[in-house]
Amino acid sequence: MNTIGQLWHPIWLLWWTIVGVPIHAILSWLLSTLNGNPIADAVGPFGVAIVILTIIIKLILSPVFQYQLTTSRRVQAEQRRIAPQLAAVRKKYKKDPQRLNQETMALYKEHNINPLAQMSGCLPALLQSPILIALFYVIRDAHKTLPIHDFKFLGISLDHTALQPGQLVALAILLPLLAGLTTFVQTKMMTPPGGAASQDATQAAMTQNMTLIMPVFIGFISLQFAAALALYWVVSNLFSIGQQYFITGWGSLSIPPVLRRGRAA
Repeated sequence: MNTIGQLWHPIWLLWWTIVGVPIHAILSWLLSTLNGNPIADAVGPFGVAIVILTIIIKLILSPVFQYQLTTSRRVQAEQRRIAPQLAAVRKKYKKDPQRLNQETMALYKEHNINPLAQMSGCLPALLQSPILIALFYVIRDAHKTLPIHDFKFLGISLDHTALQPGQLVALAILLPLLAGLTTFVQTKMMTPPGGAASQDATQAAMTQNMTLIMPVFIGFISLQFAAALALYWVVSNLFSIGQQYFITGWGSLSIPPVLRRGRAA
């Protein structure tokens, strides 16, 4: 165990130096800047600081997210292009799964399509994981290290979990619900209209499972940790949804025709 700890410590120190220290410094600066601001005081300075911090982080990560969206859209377009050929292969070899897989891979290779490229959709979540962990530690020690004594945001105690005694539960639980809902919206927007038709059975099942599992998972996690993390996730998702809308549109999300026509105009 000592050996594992010795190996892990330099990695932890590097991660904290690169991610944790800047997050703590930015939050501390934001809180000092917002000190005495009447609007921030009315809403909750810690929550306002979390929102601004989230936007800063998303702006830094936006080139990576844009690359991921562009790559995903290109792969989806290529898969739609060969969808008739894929359908023919599936029909021809539906009783021979091994041959079906071989012919599908051969078709992908022929058209220079990497079927795993859409897995890049996990990249933003992976990049945000060390940020969320660092934010967790900053919030945990905020009473000692940050220049703030009031952690309320619109009546929600951001340093407590949504179900912790003393919370305004009806309001506090709104953040985990929004975290799950915005994750669902973002995931649906990642899938093009009729996207399942251009995917094989395995990919279609993975897409459907991710669409359902991820929002539930994020909502559940948001209930277990300080509400500030849920606030970060909601703002992060809203930022990503806006960026995604201008790059890929609504995807397979069901949107009223009036809104779709408005975008087309």
